[in-house]
Parts: sequence; C-alpha cells; structure tokens
Amino acid sequence: MSLDASVRPESAIIAAVSRLHELGFQGVRVAANHYATGHWRCRVLVPEPGDAIGPADERNILLAYTNGSGRDVFGDGRTDWDVVALADRLARAAQEVPSAMRLDPQYAAWLAELRRRTAGGWFVMWEDAYVPEQMWESRGLVRLVYADRAAAEADAADPAHSGVDENGWSLSGTMPAPPMP
Repeated sequence: MSLDASVRPESAIIAAVSRLHELGFQGVRVAANHYATGHWRCRVLVPEPGDAIGPADERNILLAYTNGSGRDVFGDGRTDWDVVALADRLARAAQEVPSAMRLDPQYAAWLAELRRRTAGGWFVMWEDAYVPEQMWESRGLVRLVYADRAAAEADAADPAHSGVDENGWSLSGTMPAPPMP
C-alpha cells in the first residue's frame, strides 16, 4: 500500500501503528488533534505507564506529523512511504525505548476497533477550537474521521454508535477515548 492518491498519510500512519502492535510494539500509541489552522496533527509516541497524553506531557515521540506537510511524513523530503516502510522506520525508533515492547492489549484492541469502524480512517482527540462540544478527550471521546462515505454511513446506521451525552451533544461519529497508558 503506497501513499498514492487513494491512501492518505493519516490512514497510513494509523495502519503503521496497528502493524507495530502486531509486531509486539504494543506500547506505541498515537495522539492526534486538529490544529486551529484545520490541519490534523499527530504524535506517534511511547508513553510510560501513568503518563498523561497531551502536548505538554508527551515524551518518547517517534514521529510528529502534520498533514500540512502533505506526504512528507518524516520531514525528510521522502514522499513514497507505504504502510510497511512507515512501520519499519517507526519500529527502528521504538527499539530505542524499552517500554515500546510492553503489552497493552486494551490499546491495541481500541485501535483495531477504530480502524474497523472507520474502514481505515483516523481520529481526533481534541480540536483547537475552544468549543466545549469539540473537546473530545475531556468528554471521554475521540472523533472519528472515516476513510470513505460508506464507512461513515455504516457506522451511523449502527444504533450502538449514536445517541447524545449528558449535555445533549451528539455521540454520532465518536467512540470512547483510548485507555490510559
């Protein structure tokens, strides 16, 4: 799977982290948000047990990416990444962090469920919009970004994935936030 017009870097990064989990690097996670400019930003990182996830608290960052960089995932000019190559590069970096190999089956299952529901899409933990409804993580949620319209429609049609929260805000297009490290 190359990063051609049909595969966005966001999807490929999430798929690469899922591949890392299959290779035994279950301590690797993704933190993602929408920046005020509308760009999706993510950090692929290895938090230590008990760490908070958020820009001020993150450490052991293997990749910091913004889709403002297009297909130049690592900022090195290379734009021909595929999922396997991304996973291989991330695995080499993760080998330097012992806790990358720790078991975290709850997070690995959470990421697999996200990929299933979005048909290979991605997610947003918070948005730099200062609108309480969009502060997904503080609501215990992530917002899903679907790979295609069919995935969004299928997810919306499932009664288990709809409803409103205690504030009356829609739960459609969301899922519970990942378990803490």
